[in-house]
Amino acid sequence: MDCVSIVLDFANIVNLIAVLLLMRAIIKDRNVLKGFSISGTFLTFVAISCFETAYFLMGNLISVTLGLVSIAFWLIAFAFTLRKFLRERQAT
Repeated sequence: MDCVSIVLDFANIVNLIAVLLLMRAIIKDRNVLKGFSISGTFLTFVAISCFETAYFLMGNLISVTLGLVSIAFWLIAFAFTLRKFLRERQAT
């Protein structure tokens, strides 16, 4: 295993911990999503998906596996912020 793969694996472990903490905060209080923007959550989802594709193409399956939680989280965050935006827009 080369140095780049080790650094990427470490970064994905840190990212996984961060996403789990965000998930915990959202499970406790869904109003936390009020501050999230639709475009920001979507672009984050797209960026992480691109990173995951690159990890896969590099053959770094540990980073791919660790990143799946991030992809799921940001997809769900995008879906919730979009749903909230559409409900607010429909109410006015």
